[in-house]
Amino acid sequence: MMSLTINTAWNPDDNIALALSGGIDSMVLYHLLTREYKHTYKTLTVLHVNHNVRTASKEEAEYIEKMTREDGIRSEIAVLNFTEGFSQGEGRIKRYEFFDAVMKELNIQHLLMGHHKDDQYETVLQQLLTGRHLYGNLGIPDIKDKGAYTIVRPFREVTKEQIQSYQTFNKVIYFEDASNAADDYTRNYVRHHIIPEIKQAAALDIEQLSYVREDINELSDFAYDYAEQFVSRYSGRLPRSKYLEHSSIIRRYILTVLLNSVSVRLGRPALETLDNLLQSKTAQSVFDAGSSAVHIEYEYFRAAPVKELPADSCLSIEDNGEFIYNDYHVSVNLPASELPLTLRIKADGDRVHIKNVGTKKVSRLFIDKKVPAGERLKMPVAVNSHGIIIAVGTIYNIIEPSENRLLKITKEFNNDNSK
Repeated sequence: MMSLTINTAWNPDDNIALALSGGIDSMVLYHLLTREYKHTYKTLTVLHVNHNVRTASKEEAEYIEKMTREDGIRSEIAVLNFTEGFSQGEGRIKRYEFFDAVMKELNIQHLLMGHHKDDQYETVLQQLLTGRHLYGNLGIPDIKDKGAYTIVRPFREVTKEQIQSYQTFNKVIYFEDASNAADDYTRNYVRHHIIPEIKQAAALDIEQLSYVREDINELSDFAYDYAEQFVSRYSGRLPRSKYLEHSSIIRRYILTVLLNSVSVRLGRPALETLDNLLQSKTAQSVFDAGSSAVHIEYEYFRAAPVKELPADSCLSIEDNGEFIYNDYHVSVNLPASELPLTLRIKADGDRVHIKNVGTKKVSRLFIDKKVPAGERLKMPVAVNSHGIIIAVGTIYNIIEPSENRLLKITKEFNNDNSK
């Protein structure tokens, strides 16, 4: 009988569970656990998720239920429903909700998954080629602490070829998902077109991807530790001058740690936009980061959840200069008599003066200019020191630009908040 050596990161008195999809990897792992490795655990529970998006899913679930029953193994099977259509992301969320519930209910310490060495190569390449190689661990972690339980990947040192050889020798029955043959997903493209070419090239060694993963993860951990110390040193209110002393990559780590403190994770383009803003001469601004915001206050900046900000939050401009309010860039060059200038969102009763017409409500002005409802909640209303509204975003401005008097509002910052 052909055998495979797997990583048994659990004890003989532990309860373990196996996420069994029905594919070759998890079915081979099940075969091993119920035969050669039966002595390594106390109880085994099989967790199967029927995503209910393929006609064959029901038949596969029935086979797994029958197989485990005959082997005397407990199985928990979930059938998912997607009211708005299936997506990989939504499927993963629902899958882990099921896993979490069962692991907690049955007091199971370890959840086993069938990811193998080739999965690791694919993941590393996919992350490198899609710009997701920083700000977190590269690749699939061998062991992941989920708090209530630990995810273990016994096949971490096993190749796909070895799994296929074991399946052939032992005649392990498995099911093939037809979507795995298509290139619709990035991972499949990497699997079908990039990995085989690397393996066939005499001058290339695919195992180097394992070293790349190890090296980048060690460097990333070092950078995270440094960034966390930096943010902690200033209690989350960071001096721009000290921040700007760092290299661009360390600055991005610092921003990541700062935003993590308010449960926000930005993609690289958004981090670079924020970094450029911090490097600029902008004195004050509020950078929209989705559920939170980064407040730039002259020489310091901080992050705060939007829900903690007052509904009537405003920006008081004491001196002329360049400023950011929401997505708007504001250039101010006004006489001292008109300062401080206040930037805020529209308030009930706001009115502006229209030449040859009289006054008009700002709410009516929004309607006339066809300003979208969402934009009305962000567009800055500029009020001078005399309480007069002198500008409303890009749709109203009573100031005639001159050498000594300027108030220019443009919408030019487009924050990419992808995660």
